[in-house]
Amino acid sequence: MTINSSAASPPLRVNGPPFATATSLVAGTSANTLSWYTGEVGSTPARSTATAEIDPSTRVSFGMRANESALRTTVENLAVFSAVSFSPSDSNASARYAALTQRISDNLIMPSGSQTVANIEAEIAGVQAAMKTTTDQHTQTTATLTDMVQNIEGANTNEVGSQILDLQTRLQASLQVTAMLARVNLASVLGPNA
Repeated sequence: MTINSSAASPPLRVNGPPFATATSLVAGTSANTLSWYTGEVGSTPARSTATAEIDPSTRVSFGMRANESALRTTVENLAVFSAVSFSPSDSNASARYAALTQRISDNLIMPSGSQTVANIEAEIAGVQAAMKTTTDQHTQTTATLTDMVQNIEGANTNEVGSQILDLQTRLQASLQVTAMLARVNLASVLGPNA
């Protein structure tokens, strides 16, 4: 079985007819072979096929390929199961059905250490959790910045006017003191008797 078929690596078929005596394989074509997967066949991890920057310091990878081993195995077994039919007149139909369901059940139980659909689901759920956390952080930051802008732009005009008037009064007093100090000289300090 070809795991990843493409134009460069087509699926192999039994070289026939006659199929009963065939002993070799030939490359399948679209005319005589159904390809279940015609998508991207890269050698990089499937999650890395789609990435997004959700924050200046955070990138998440959430890509998928339908030919990942867990998905491929599931589709292959379901395809076999759906392709077989059982005639009510066949006395062995019940036994054949039981044997087929047992084999498919065994095939759908992934060996320890193999990728499972639950593994893929967990990886995608991890990305969703990271995105939720980052979204919450962005929401908090937006609220803080909105409050800050509101405090600046939405200031009470009466309060601002009062503060400006207070500042103006202090500035006038300071300027008056400065003007008086500028007129002071040694003669005025010592007085007319000096």
